[in-house]
Amino acid sequence: MMNKGKEFIDYACDLMQTVWNKEGENLEKAAQALKNTIVNNGMIYSFGTGHSVILCAESYRRAGGLANCCPILDQRMMPFPRMGRDPNEGMIEREEGITAEIFKRYPLKKGDTMFVFCYGGKNATSIDACLLCKELGVTTICISSVAHALSVGSTHSSGLLAHQACDISIDNHGRPGDASLDFDGFTFGPISTIIGAAIVEAVCSRAVELALAEGYTPDVLLSANLPAGDAHNRPLYEKYEDRVIKYEVTP
Repeated sequence: MMNKGKEFIDYACDLMQTVWNKEGENLEKAAQALKNTIVNNGMIYSFGTGHSVILCAESYRRAGGLANCCPILDQRMMPFPRMGRDPNEGMIEREEGITAEIFKRYPLKKGDTMFVFCYGGKNATSIDACLLCKELGVTTICISSVAHALSVGSTHSSGLLAHQACDISIDNHGRPGDASLDFDGFTFGPISTIIGAAIVEAVCSRAVELALAEGYTPDVLLSANLPAGDAHNRPLYEKYEDRVIKYEVTP
């Protein structure tokens, strides 16, 4: 009998290779966009809802990562338990207009880049994010499952899905529903976080390479657990402090 743990690892590895083989052109476009943002002293933002919020944290203050990253967060769209939470709160990700309210808190500007994470490709907040960024001159890189999006269709007033509304679409090639393993009568094993993080780090790694090729050294953080980490990171935190907006928490 197949070990389902190994099957999941094999699936994840195969999916990463599929993304590399089929999304190479889009990965390169995304890396070029990030490189342009880096060398022009711009910010790299990330936006997602539900468990995609985990991917928003992937690049923020990450050891061995870029310093000019900022997650766009709103507690109403987070998947974590908290006191007084409305059980229907997660449904807000389907409402048009919410993203514009959230974006007002962030100094988004032309030349910045934003990762938009939306596995299913139909959430109104993610589609709004792509459309609002177009107006602001912020390049959007959407990571979603195109197969899932096409299987459910758009409910947005524009008629668009996230991969159609963004500037650069990277298909994670995941199955509709996110779950990757077949069991008797159900599927299990969400893959979106693993494949999404791999895509982000691949794009960022290539962007750093491209920036160095142009003679620009990106602001890269060290692990705070290395002896020189704090001293190295402190001036980088200070450099971007006014552009990294803290999200509001209410009781």
